[in-house]
Amino acid sequence: MNKVLIVHTCWYEKYIDEMIAIAKEELHKKTNMNFEVNTARAPGALELASLAQNKIEKFNGEYSGILFVGIIIRGETSHYDLVTKETFRSIGVFSEKNFNIAVLNNVICVENKVQLKERYSVATKRNTLSLIDFIHEKSI
Repeated sequence: MNKVLIVHTCWYEKYIDEMIAIAKEELHKKTNMNFEVNTARAPGALELASLAQNKIEKFNGEYSGILFVGIIIRGETSHYDLVTKETFRSIGVFSEKNFNIAVLNNVICVENKVQLKERYSVATKRNTLSLIDFIHEKSI
């Protein structure tokens, strides 16, 4: 059994819930890989990697893949730039540290909700399929 952890933010809950549903649907379509999916909710994008590390250490060796799910929408301050850069940096560091686990970043960074609506479902489906391929590649 392959266990996948979806670590997600709590902002923009309607879209996050839809992104999680899309990811679970894609994972369950791959019945030959027999995925069990768990989720963990972080307060924001900056906390995603830290929460994932906590779950990895708590459930040592149980996860073959992690999908990070989040949404960052540009506001009127420099906060967007700081959050996007630090979020992506920390996920990269997490991935390098946990190189035996397939890690995919599905944090969507957009200028506005129009862009979000255009991107979130396609990106989530593609990233989930990429995660499945990555899990398979790391298992052989």
